[in-house]
Amino acid sequence: MNVHTSRRREKAIYPGKVAIRHAKEAAVEMGIDPAGLEICPDGTIRIFDRAAIPNAAPKDEFDEWLQSGRLG
Repeated sequence: MNVHTSRRREKAIYPGKVAIRHAKEAAVEMGIDPAGLEICPDGTIRIFDRAAIPNAAPKDEFDEWLQSGRLG
């Protein structure tokens, strides 16, 4: 038996756009305000709630306007 045949490389199985969209829509339906997501090579999708991310103080007036939503 060849050494190379015994070691298999597992191919990454990233989720597609539809799976990501469905995960985001399901999170919104559950009351989560998505702030970010993590996509893992094994197909795992993690969605981070905006409330769980600490709100950093704005550095300047531009950041203050951006955080308050006044800068479309």
